Amino acid sequence: MNGKLQKQSLAPLTLAALGIIYGDIGTSPLYALNATLHGLTFNLINVLGLLSLILWALILVVSAKYLCIVLNADNEGEGGVLALLALLKKGHAHTSKLFFLIGIFGAGLMFGDGMLTPAISVMSAVEGINVVSPAFTHWALPASFVILFLLFSFQFLGTHKIGFLFGPVLLIWFVLIGVLGAIQIVHNPIILQAINPYYGYLFLMNNGWLGYGLLGGVFLVVTGAEALYADLGHFGKSSVRLSWFLIVFPGLYLNYSGQASYLLAHPNATANPFYLMAPTWFLIPLIVIATIATVIASQAVISATFSMTKQAVLLGLYPRLPIRQTSASVQGQIYVPQMNFLLGMGTLILILIFKNSDAIAHAYGIAVNFVMMLTTFMIILVAKEKWHWHLTKIIAVFSVFVVMDVAFFGANLEKLSKGGWIPITLALVCAFTMYTWNKGMDYLREFYFTKQDDFPRMLSQLREENMSRLSDLTAIFITDIYDQSGGCFLRFLKLNHSLPENILIVKYTVENSPYVSSIDRYEVSCLDKNICQLTLHYGFMDFISIPQALYVANDRQLLPFKINIDAALYLIEVPNIIASEKKKPGWFFWQESLFTFLMRNYSANINIEFYQLPYDRTIAIGTYCVI
Repeated sequence: MNGKLQKQSLAPLTLAALGIIYGDIGTSPLYALNATLHGLTFNLINVLGLLSLILWALILVVSAKYLCIVLNADNEGEGGVLALLALLKKGHAHTSKLFFLIGIFGAGLMFGDGMLTPAISVMSAVEGINVVSPAFTHWALPASFVILFLLFSFQFLGTHKIGFLFGPVLLIWFVLIGVLGAIQIVHNPIILQAINPYYGYLFLMNNGWLGYGLLGGVFLVVTGAEALYADLGHFGKSSVRLSWFLIVFPGLYLNYSGQASYLLAHPNATANPFYLMAPTWFLIPLIVIATIATVIASQAVISATFSMTKQAVLLGLYPRLPIRQTSASVQGQIYVPQMNFLLGMGTLILILIFKNSDAIAHAYGIAVNFVMMLTTFMIILVAKEKWHWHLTKIIAVFSVFVVMDVAFFGANLEKLSKGGWIPITLALVCAFTMYTWNKGMDYLREFYFTKQDDFPRMLSQLREENMSRLSDLTAIFITDIYDQSGGCFLRFLKLNHSLPENILIVKYTVENSPYVSSIDRYEVSCLDKNICQLTLHYGFMDFISIPQALYVANDRQLLPFKINIDAALYLIEVPNIIASEKKKPGWFFWQESLFTFLMRNYSANINIEFYQLPYDRTIAIGTYCVI
């Protein structure tokens, strides 16, 4: 567990985990069960069998796979596909290409999930008004559209002012759905027999291919389980596990059992068993609470997508984007404007296309299924390479999970023709974009950046020339992570025929670890008392601020000269890439144009915001390269 988490007691972390990581899986009862009822004959064996499959999916996928095994594969306390990718890359450069392809596809799938989850969650909650009165049916879509539009519109404000409410609200939600389910179980206690997995076996045997196809609906009960791993760093393993076993799983168990019990007594209640089993007088309050819970679940997914985007940018997998802190005290609360726009537009377009949660449910799940399969594969590699498990143990432990993943994947395949191709296509587009970016940067490093002369050595030679000196001026040259040669700065100094009194070359590296301690962050080397190079080491979850790092360097007297940070001049490089008509081996004919388009995002404003530099004392120097 991170040092920050150790300072907090387990109870507040457990409550906070409810609001952030369990919103998605916690609101699945709104739509999961009725998505599995199509074409099913209602009798005791079928209802018990379907409920048994749901309960054992929760037990095996969430409790056994994720909470007992996957959470142990953390990267210094952080989880998620990209954190796992960074973990596997440590010391395994020969297989990093495979890990890279897996990681970027998994990240793309999570992006697609970030659109579908808010759409299906909010719509399924708002559609409760259809149960109140059929006259309200036509209001469900516009109401969902407005709620989601407002949710994305106010992302720039952050959640630090209301985030403390997320945990208590979700606690009320889980208690409430548990009580609603328990009331129905009392009327029909035979439903408790569904905990016997034999009923699930009977269900599949009796219903054949129809029963197997319904596993695609059963899978919806575990969507959101990937968030347990992705948000591990915020709360730690103990609080994630405790909140699941004490609150979330009991609430889900009781509610799914209650819905099944209600269906046994009311076989015609397939349209919306969650709302239909509630007392009539409680429908309106239930709809309000459900809508709030789904908004919180959507916010958690959106925030997780922002966090994943930051990881991708710092790991060099995606072009640099403006990343803004929305809280001065909570480092993880960030806002990525471009990503928010894409997520918002995608989500709103999806609800306009599908029009109701039942239609979205047909497309939902296959992207998450892919993520879980990739996670299983990568965890197997961790067990072999990092945990040094024997092959026999790996087969014994993971064979059950592999069979489950493949079985769910086969059942989900039919969703491809019903809209499931949308998140897969989005994932492929995202993955190919990251692949093109990575490939393009490799090309620049090999054929352009490496041709520059050694920056510190050339600076030292310039000092020996007859150039004017700018007294009392400290110039801070920030060499980019992609191009640390500094050739553009040398040309700038030669054109101006002047040298600052003190020159500090700042470069930074991003490690395959989430955080780097302040003690290990600084590395200093000096050519003389006026020219020094400062290397800053960051993790892929750290917040990068060059001025803040310089304040610390001053306090620790790491440099032979003291920097007047409030008067220093910053110089940054802004590369401009132009696509040539020359075809390069291994590139698609239009891939160069895509790469140059991505590089246009690499503007001076984005760099200034990224490094947290002052606008009035920063000079951006443009360079040109034809690829």
